[in-house]
Amino acid sequence: MRNAATHNGKDLAREIAALRQQLDDLSDTVSGTGSSMVARGEAALEETLKSARELIGKYGDTAKAIAHDTAKLKDRATDTLIEQTETRPLTTLAAIVGIGFLAGWLCRRH
Repeated sequence: MRNAATHNGKDLAREIAALRQQLDDLSDTVSGTGSSMVARGEAALEETLKSARELIGKYGDTAKAIAHDTAKLKDRATDTLIEQTETRPLTTLAAIVGIGFLAGWLCRRH
């Protein structure tokens, strides 16, 4: 009986050693996979940043020009509105009253 217990103990020790080895192999594999995933993520991030920089370089000047033109258009519209208000104050007042009436009529509750 004692011999069987020793034999089982040796089998158990071998099984534990095999499990440790498998666990170490699994740990190395997971570590390698994690490093690989990080490297692929970094490569994808670099590619995205490169594309974004190219896009900004390509369309950045155009966007600045459009923003500048829009600001000039806003200034002209403001000047025209002020000029029309000073030139025709009663027409401006009638337009404001009409817009207010229309907005009230559209938003009334049934």
